[in-house]
Amino acid sequence: MNYLFCNTSSAQPLADAVAQHLDLDRGVLYSEEFSDGEIFVRFESSIRGNALFLLAQPAMPYANLFEMYLAVDAARRASAQEIICVLPYLPHSRQERKDTVRTSIAARVVADFLQTVGADRVVTVELHTSTIEGFYKIPVDHLHTDNLFIQHIKESNLNNLCLVSPDFGGLKRIRQYKKALDVPLAVIHKERLKPNQVSNMEVIGEVKGADVVIVDDLIDTAGTLCKAADMLMAEGANSVRAYITHGVLSGPAYDRIEASPLEKLYITDTIPLKKQSDKIEIISCAPLIAAAMQRLMTGQSLKALAEPVGVKN
Repeated sequence: MNYLFCNTSSAQPLADAVAQHLDLDRGVLYSEEFSDGEIFVRFESSIRGNALFLLAQPAMPYANLFEMYLAVDAARRASAQEIICVLPYLPHSRQERKDTVRTSIAARVVADFLQTVGADRVVTVELHTSTIEGFYKIPVDHLHTDNLFIQHIKESNLNNLCLVSPDFGGLKRIRQYKKALDVPLAVIHKERLKPNQVSNMEVIGEVKGADVVIVDDLIDTAGTLCKAADMLMAEGANSVRAYITHGVLSGPAYDRIEASPLEKLYITDTIPLKKQSDKIEIISCAPLIAAAMQRLMTGQSLKALAEPVGVKN
């Protein structure tokens, strides 16, 4: 089967980075937004009979999400044999259940739309919850950034490293880091009033004199992370850094990060960075995505990429 690689307009920088790791023909998707806000897409060359890797970054604004849907529909109507959507970050992943009455399950809506327009497979990175995989009747390849982050932490040569999970839900993941790095860990217990607003936090574990590394899957307004950094420093931590896969960074996030005691925030490029900051550093997910694409093309298992470091069967 012949494979082609194409991207939506918002994913151009990441697509260029992925392409550096692959010997793969690049297609061109023309995209235009009309004066009334409607979006038009067209493939500039034939994709008939080919398997298409479509890389999209459908984070806000919604135009990016709709452009992805139109691109998949265009590929199906252009007779692509298989459409593999490479979506490093899936929007609405935090709305995967009804937590109150009369609400939508937005993550399911995203999945239904994607399958209806014709996607055959989805490759994504660090789902907020694995429950989302159950919304899809097509294969979903769920990749993890653990290898990328663990290697970077090792190379940082921190003297007195202590890993911190921002909540009890992240303990399973943080234990994989502990196995690989052989360092102590702590956890932050927090009580939420509502999304993006925490009423109370406390550290469970010893962080005094430690170079703390917080590991999480997503950062949005940065309120919880910055509050955690303040508390960890007050508990006697020597320094605080964070490794977080998806940098949504909305609202006051950048101002909060700049004013916080965080030494560094390391995020991947699953979501395009809106502005530069001396405190924010990108660890590209391009090698991970390229490796997954290469394995799919050659019929190899993605097990080594999809499982967190340290998992034993």
